[in-house]
Amino acid sequence: MDKFTKLDLNSITSNNRMNIFNCILEAKEINRAVIAKKVGLSIPAVMSITDDLIQKGIIYVIGKGKSSGGKRPELLAVVPDRFFFVGVDVGRTSVRVVVMNNCRDVVYKVSKPTESVEPDELINQITEMTMESINESKFPLDRVVGIGVAMPGLIERGTGRVIFSPNFGWNNIALQDELKKHLPFNVLVENANRALVIGEIKNTQPNPTSCIVGVNLGYGIGSAIVLPNGLYYGVSGTSGEIGHIIVENHGSYCSCGNYGCIESIASGEAIAREARIAIANKIQSSVFEKCEGDLKKIDAKMVFDAAKEGDHLAQSIVEKAADYIGKGLAITINMLDPEQIILCGGLTLSGDFFIDMIKKAVSKYQMRYAGGNVKIVVGKSGLYATAIGGAWIVANNIDFLSSN
Repeated sequence: MDKFTKLDLNSITSNNRMNIFNCILEAKEINRAVIAKKVGLSIPAVMSITDDLIQKGIIYVIGKGKSSGGKRPELLAVVPDRFFFVGVDVGRTSVRVVVMNNCRDVVYKVSKPTESVEPDELINQITEMTMESINESKFPLDRVVGIGVAMPGLIERGTGRVIFSPNFGWNNIALQDELKKHLPFNVLVENANRALVIGEIKNTQPNPTSCIVGVNLGYGIGSAIVLPNGLYYGVSGTSGEIGHIIVENHGSYCSCGNYGCIESIASGEAIAREARIAIANKIQSSVFEKCEGDLKKIDAKMVFDAAKEGDHLAQSIVEKAADYIGKGLAITINMLDPEQIILCGGLTLSGDFFIDMIKKAVSKYQMRYAGGNVKIVVGKSGLYATAIGGAWIVANNIDFLSSN
């Protein structure tokens, strides 16, 4: 056996190229000397790589900077329409698609109701919406680097296989491979919660200095952990299942197969279900009027609206959900002591009254003196954050700078 590992020069060159590109992307406008200082390379090395990127039409000279005594240096910037990245958020109630350009700006977005949870039909919908979005964006197909699909459930790292998705009732579905048969470019499938947190962080805090936990409070409940060097997957790739912490013995049945999980008690789907059951058992509530007597129409938003108006049933359901979410967050803080917890997803759109309930519950269950510096904040990227995260995952994981 060789004593020393052979250096992969191609990998080193690729990393240097990506570091330089990201430096230009983050700075908007920057000269080669500053790039060299930031990435730790010599000016000749930076010149060689930037000249190559200019020749490929990936970056360009935008003008001249200020002189510090000699010639005015050239300022470099990223060419916005050289490459595009597609992100898809596959939700239980809707499918959202975004197209992101080379400068990481969203240039197109669309949302449609989820037509079916059957794998073949949903794959067709993802394919059609992706191609429609590219056509509407009006750029050549060969400029698409790839599509990042954010899917709820346990996703096998590397293969994009859906091991198990409780929300969709899927087991062992080769989603990434199937989509590759339908689409003429790279496809990466990632867990939706991880994509959501990447989308939020890239929008608000591009370079985490410590552990950040993102929690998705929506139809289901999930989370993801981001460290300074990227996403944390765990040894089996299944980290982040906060929604399946059991918090109530003999509680409601959860789609994961257990009873009393946070998701089965406090998710958007669980909140709507609790209201349906209570009203069906003749408990008075203004939710009945909001759904016009059709209990099947009840959703979490109706319950939250009623709670804000003082409806006793709705308030009790919402308070219960906030209490259990707070308990899950307290467990997370006690375990990880993260820098920040970002609350995202549809349930956060209900406003401060729900978030305040959650924070109060965290204080109740959190170990004394633990996590004293943790900040709990609400995500700012909106309903398309997960799709944006999917596009970012493609941009971060496919070497599009070495082609052509």
